[in-house]
Amino acid sequence: MGILYDEERNILRASDGSILFDTGPAPGSAEDFAGRLRRLLPKGWFPAEPQGLEEEAAPVLAALLKGFGVVLAGIWQLMLECSQQMRLSTMSGAFLDMAADDYFGESGLVRQVSETDVAYRKRIRTSLFAERNTRQAVTNAIVAATGVQPMIIETLNAADCHALGCAPSPAMGGGYGYGAAGLRYGSLQGGQFFVETQLGKAADLAAVCRAVDQTAAMGVTGWIKVKS
Repeated sequence: MGILYDEERNILRASDGSILFDTGPAPGSAEDFAGRLRRLLPKGWFPAEPQGLEEEAAPVLAALLKGFGVVLAGIWQLMLECSQQMRLSTMSGAFLDMAADDYFGESGLVRQVSETDVAYRKRIRTSLFAERNTRQAVTNAIVAATGVQPMIIETLNAADCHALGCAPSPAMGGGYGYGAAGLRYGSLQGGQFFVETQLGKAADLAAVCRAVDQTAAMGVTGWIKVKS
């Protein structure tokens, strides 16, 4: 650790008068690696490193080691950047997009136009731990994609399809009869449901379909009607 000097070679001092010391080059810098390499050389082969205001006695050696240090500093910086891309919480840029492809498949959860890393990371984390397979899960996924509350109709759900009434006694079917507004036809076969929603903030119909496909139970068919 050497003493710090100004341009006129005067010792630098703190406001309380104490001498300021140089802590040395930043770890991982070209100067840091050059110094490490020089200290590995056999003693006596080359002049020692300059201390304080001493002049460099081996400028050619210093230049060669500095060149090696630049290469090693580049590798060191790349290692630091790669270590940040190994965790979802610190990923950025294209690494976030690749992580989304790994988790959800290609085009499973694409980055939206002008979406920041912070917003995209939050959406990936939310999708990883989101509820699946239930009616509410499908509803939440569509709302997240479109910003609009959808209408979901399950063919086995009497609350959705009701029962058929007739003109003399329309209330028998809950007020739903032939030609009545909002009439839905049920089915005892099941295995399918219908979705009616608006495009809202979703980029396109494919975005809505992906939201449903990734949330609905496997083997269940979802029929989707999207109004722009």
